[in-house]
Amino acid sequence: MSENRKPRRNRQRRERLTPEQRAQFARERRELVGKLLTQEEFAGALVVEHIRGSQYLLRMPNGQEVFASHKKQKSDSPGALSNAGWKLWV
Repeated sequence: MSENRKPRRNRQRRERLTPEQRAQFARERRELVGKLLTQEEFAGALVVEHIRGSQYLLRMPNGQEVFASHKKQKSDSPGALSNAGWKLWV
């Protein structure tokens, strides 16, 4: 073993997704395409395309296209996907 190798962190492992969960999350990501966002800094932006994982292409109200990422919120309240969790992807 190399002396320069960093020791592994003691991370808790996440449970693996089931095929059903993976399919459901993929459906949720696809459903966001075409939605208007209501989160304050993205109000009126249109989700144009799902790129990969949590990354999306948005068209802002002024016509500019930007890349953004979305982090799911813990609440299951209606509109939770469009009004919270968005940030510019830089």
